[in-house]
Amino acid sequence: MQEVPFDFWMFLAGLGIFLFGMRHLEEGIKGLAGKSFQRIIKRFTKRSWKGILTGTFVTAILQSSSMVTLLVLAFLGAGMLSLKNALGVVLGANLGTTFTAWIVAALGFKMNIADFSFPLLALGILSYLF
Repeated sequence: MQEVPFDFWMFLAGLGIFLFGMRHLEEGIKGLAGKSFQRIIKRFTKRSWKGILTGTFVTAILQSSSMVTLLVLAFLGAGMLSLKNALGVVLGANLGTTFTAWIVAALGFKMNIADFSFPLLALGILSYLF
């Protein structure tokens, strides 16, 4: 088996692109977020248990705790969330990943995901168009 050498410049370029993307995500969220969006985020993360439930629910929907964590970091960088509230959401995101793994372990791969993913995909496309 051939070992792949570590490419320092590729690593540095990837890190730069990641940081560039995070910077633009923060700026985009600042521009997009009005007072009502900030109120919604604060309402759902006001208490620690609300933040944990929100993180768990959003991770169960998005199926990616990494994405939820990156969004929370963007909200934190944009000043929309406090550190205390962000920690609750990140903890909830980790619980959501564990919860999803338990569902897969309990149900196995007996369910056909396409049965309910195509209607949701169609709904998402229609909501995007209109």
